[in-house]
Amino acid sequence: SSGINAEYGGIGDGGNELGMGKVKDRVKEYITHGETIAADVSCDYLVTCGVSNWGGAALAAGLFTVRQCPVHDRYRRKGISFSRNPIESNFLFDSQSELALHEWITELGFRDGVTGQKELTVDGLDFNKHHAPISQKLKKISKQN
Repeated sequence: SSGINAEYGGIGDGGNELGMGKVKDRVKEYITHGETIAADVSCDYLVTCGVSNWGGAALAAGLFTVRQCPVHDRYRRKGISFSRNPIESNFLFDSQSELALHEWITELGFRDGVTGQKELTVDGLDFNKHHAPISQKLKKISKQN
């Protein structure tokens, strides 16, 4: 124990991410090479998803949406006494900004975690075909378009 009174969250898609130790037995049973890759580190709250980038973006979109809600703002102010300052509507990346980021990190030599290639993919899925539509949907859902 770290001695810190805190709760921890994790976001994972394949079993080897921090926090996925919470479901280590399931990773070993259901994930290819689970016995080898299963994370040991657990967490209090775990978001599992097809692609961890999507889970992180969905969590951010949800927090943005709740932050913009006047009803939830009232409870937040009562609990921690912050005034409500509007968050800019570009809180999440749009698909063009995210594409620019992926192009930049690919140029720097970053590789896809599944294919091992320097390409515009994440977890083996093409950016334009799979990731851009997710970004667009999350912005629409959270009314950031």
